Amino acid sequence: MGLIPQVTCRRCKHKYSALRQRCPKCNTRIVRQSSRVPGTTPDTVKGTAANAKVAENRKWLLIFGAILIAAVIIAFIVMITVSVNNADSNTNNSTPDIPEMTAVPTPAPTSAPTPAETPEITQLQIYYYSDDKTGSGFTATVGSKTPLIPRWYPQNLLDVEYSWSSSDESVATIGDDGVVQAVSTGTATITLTCYGMSVQTTVYVRG
Repeated sequence: MGLIPQVTCRRCKHKYSALRQRCPKCNTRIVRQSSRVPGTTPDTVKGTAANAKVAENRKWLLIFGAILIAAVIIAFIVMITVSVNNADSNTNNSTPDIPEMTAVPTPAPTSAPTPAETPEITQLQIYYYSDDKTGSGFTATVGSKTPLIPRWYPQNLLDVEYSWSSSDESVATIGDDGVVQAVSTGTATITLTCYGMSVQTTVYVRG
């Protein structure tokens, strides 16, 4: 058995006789190495036209490579020269010229805001719910509260400013909301004022 060469399975590494076509353990087929030696190509044989052409191409490749390297070196030198020249010019012109002031600009005058127009009231009245108390009067008892309502014309005016006042706050007081507070017995005049127009009503306080 020692005269028969052995081979090692490329899959399971089991050694067996070279006379077998497959591994007895994993049944992997033996791969035979080819004994053929590749022949030479014409371009490797000196003295042939192909070899001369390869040598010519190699010479031109070397020339092209040398030209390319020289172009890169020249471009690098030019870039360095331009950068140095720009740096020198920026250093010489570091101080900017300040323009001479010939005249001081005059600010344009600002126009004053236009005051808002005062709404024009054509009629003013004092109401107690749906009853018109303008120029007349009403009766109240001590401690009671009577709400008065202002009414102006034209009625489409918005944000109308008005004020209330009492002629005798010891008898009756009135707040900004128009509510009359009866304090003590007596008579007091309630006045409604709106944009220069005033109307009055009288409150008679009884005990």
